[in-house]
Amino acid sequence: MKTALIVVDIQNDYFAGGRFPLENSEQALAAALHAIAQARQAGELVVGIQHIAASDGPFMAAGTEGAALHPAIAEALQGCPVIEKHQADSFLGTALGETLAARNVSAIRLVGMMTQHCITHTALSPEAAGIEVTIIGAGCAAPTAMISGIALSGLAGRCKVV
Repeated sequence: MKTALIVVDIQNDYFAGGRFPLENSEQALAAALHAIAQARQAGELVVGIQHIAASDGPFMAAGTEGAALHPAIAEALQGCPVIEKHQADSFLGTALGETLAARNVSAIRLVGMMTQHCITHTALSPEAAGIEVTIIGAGCAAPTAMISGIALSGLAGRCKVV
């Protein structure tokens, strides 16, 4: 079984000084960086996902510093594919499914932001059907820790949450 780590939307707007800072974003960043290092050491595919909203959007707006990947994530993802998305589901309208299929990936692990939105939609995507999905809870953040916990609890009924 080939596994890939999918790093979803760890972008500047979700951190202090950004347009929509999340609770525990720094802790999730640290856990995501650890997961990336482990995946790279194991020779797994690591794929970055970057959400870009319309230029007049409330956050992640095209062309803004807030839409850029967090600098530590950008550095950790050097040499890895980074896929731009415009919907909550990382598969919808992107090449993620094709990227995974081309590498015969049958299992994915997810880290990123926001747990209740983009992580949930990606994990439950129709395009993820047939792929074993694991969510690394410590590597996820939401507007509040409670919202993240509720989302992870709900996801545990359909995915593995570690």
